[in-house]
Amino acid sequence: MAITSHERTPYEVERAAALLMGFFNAVGDGCHVLVVAASANGDTLSIPVPFHNDGETTDLDPDDALEAMMLLTLAAIVGGGAVIRTNFANQTSEVRGWKLVEFYAKPLSASEIFSVYCTDAETGELIAPEWGVEYLAAPRLTV
Repeated sequence: MAITSHERTPYEVERAAALLMGFFNAVGDGCHVLVVAASANGDTLSIPVPFHNDGETTDLDPDDALEAMMLLTLAAIVGGGAVIRTNFANQTSEVRGWKLVEFYAKPLSASEIFSVYCTDAETGELIAPEWGVEYLAAPRLTV
């Protein structure tokens, strides 16, 4: 299932843009990677969007932002999620996540995001957490 800009309503474009900005504003200064994923027809599509926040400025590739908005639209319709990983100079990371439903982002708790990262998707078995990764509750987005 492909979604093009011609198939998106103005509401969908506005909501996807608001969600994207909400994700960027949900974390502070630093280097981050937003991963948006959508599941449809047994397949999962995902896109990583590296971005850097510095005060009021968010720096990212405009093509990545456009692709993320398209995938956010799909995820909002068929189901999906978003995760932000913040990497620090001391080789540690923080991970936060949201479930996407009908153009709203439901924050995941620390235990929910831990479960997502520490469960093998194919077998359902637990796997060891990554060293230096802190799994945090996601904040509510302001959109």
